[in-house]
Amino acid sequence: MRTTEKQYAMPMKIMAVLLLCLGLLLGWMAFGSSPAAAADTSDIMLNGHALDTETSVKGGYTDSNDVGFIFYYQVYGDESNYEVAISGYSYSGSTGVELRLPTQIQEEGQTQAYTVVGVNGDVFANCPYISGVTFGSTYRFVGAEAFMGCPLTTISFNHNGAMRTLNDRAFYRCKQLVNVTIPASVTSIGTGVFADCTALNAITVVNGNQKYCAVGGVLYTMSKDVLVQWPAALTVGNSIDGSCTIGSAECPVRVIGDKAFEGCIYLNKITDMYETVTTIGEQAFYNCSNLYEVKIPSTVVTIGRQAFYGCAAGLVIKCDKNSAGENYAKNNGISTSVTCRVRFYDGSSLVKTEEVTAGGSASAPVLNERSGYTLTWDKDYTNVQQNLDVYASWKQNFTVTFKDAYSGQVTEVTSYYGGTATPPVWTRTGYKLGWDTTAYTYVTKNLTVNAVWLVSMTDTPITEDAPELGDTRTINYITYQVIKTTASDPRVCAVGCTKQTLTTLTIPDRITFGGVSYRVTRIGKNAFRDMPKLNTLTMGKNVMKIERAAFYHCPKLKTITVSSKKITSIGEKAFSKIYVKAKVNVPNSSVKKYKKYLLDAGLSTYAKVY
Repeated sequence: MRTTEKQYAMPMKIMAVLLLCLGLLLGWMAFGSSPAAAADTSDIMLNGHALDTETSVKGGYTDSNDVGFIFYYQVYGDESNYEVAISGYSYSGSTGVELRLPTQIQEEGQTQAYTVVGVNGDVFANCPYISGVTFGSTYRFVGAEAFMGCPLTTISFNHNGAMRTLNDRAFYRCKQLVNVTIPASVTSIGTGVFADCTALNAITVVNGNQKYCAVGGVLYTMSKDVLVQWPAALTVGNSIDGSCTIGSAECPVRVIGDKAFEGCIYLNKITDMYETVTTIGEQAFYNCSNLYEVKIPSTVVTIGRQAFYGCAAGLVIKCDKNSAGENYAKNNGISTSVTCRVRFYDGSSLVKTEEVTAGGSASAPVLNERSGYTLTWDKDYTNVQQNLDVYASWKQNFTVTFKDAYSGQVTEVTSYYGGTATPPVWTRTGYKLGWDTTAYTYVTKNLTVNAVWLVSMTDTPITEDAPELGDTRTINYITYQVIKTTASDPRVCAVGCTKQTLTTLTIPDRITFGGVSYRVTRIGKNAFRDMPKLNTLTMGKNVMKIERAAFYHCPKLKTITVSSKKITSIGEKAFSKIYVKAKVNVPNSSVKKYKKYLLDAGLSTYAKVY
């Protein structure tokens, strides 16, 4: 109680100091020996100077037994502003209290009231009796660690009030706090304000705040480039196994703030950090005791002190080789799983990104084919040891034709520019196979390579027997079978095709096989059936017989040229289910006869024989 009596012999300033000390002593005695019972002189002197002792007045909430808190105040800023902040307290009770902090105090005998504008740092730290706190409309700040360690279940701000600043760790380790709503007026939130609040599952920001926002219960700066606080008990947005992803295209986090994840005991795994992240703050994941795996991208260049202190004993950091993540892990005795990022491009377009363990191999994407070109890649993506950007290289295709004049065999191989064509493996008793050029080892154009048979110097030369009846040979994808071995008129039958996707098929007049020239006189049963892309067919002049279903179900076969005048029969369904309006060109003298053969063999009546 302030007095103006003249009879006191002691000067007022000295008496004020003594009374102040007496008030603090009484407060300490009422509350016990707890160091938080009343603020010491350094607390009271923060941000201003102390009022006279008589201005320490009883205020705020009082319980039903009229045993409540007594607050102590200090002048905030210039005393002429008549503003004070709560700088200490005493409490004589023993039960939990929901504080409703006063907005004004008035010294007895004075007409001007003081406005209460904040709570100084450390004032209520670790007080075991505060279960809730309500701030009036006049409050502009909450000091550092002001309510640290209190068993708060609720924090109520006046959303039409003046609250601007929540200082570092203001509500740190309030382990019973479930949710909190930040007013639109707040413009500054310090480090770890709600860190290690292990029951906190959501932070909300009132619409209209210009500095902060909340997405999925997580607190960000308005631009979403700084993740300020991840509620320790957050489950929304996390998968069932306790994993989470930090950042996205819509939430381009650049900085994970100091203590942002501290105390997230339900968090097991950071599956990804968006590649906008560059900084992980000090103690960002401090005491995330179940966190066993963290994936850190190469974009991160700064990792703060004790960022992963107190995480699971077997914590593994998945990171790129020579990255800040790998260096941090090595310097702090944390296991690593080093990965390399392989990005595949087609021109300037990113087609695929794959992460592989160092020493592993990536798998190239499948791109749309380009007619006449082969897809290659400009870098080796096996045994990957570093991040790679791999670009598609489309190389022009060429045809390498391998020929054997002795046997009549011909094999065509497609190779791209600069590639190697693999020659066929042909054998001839008593000889070794060679080639007349080595140009097929580095292909730059279409070319023909001829077989060269050299007498073997290690094998005993043997006179090769002539092909026997029934022997087969495949030339240009067509398989032939010997059906007549008479020296004066050897013959073969075309019995099959080794490439069902051919679009053009030519049955030649003759083939050479084992040094013998054979006439192709017959097309065998089912020889070329079910060829889905065949559209053009040419038959040589020696064909005499086309057997049953020889060209059955070649639905795109539109153009047929018959050179032979010797055909005596065409088997049943030999031309069934080909293109209905096919055009068949035959020798002029055979049009009438061949038309009847063809129609009987299944050719559509809409087809044209001419």
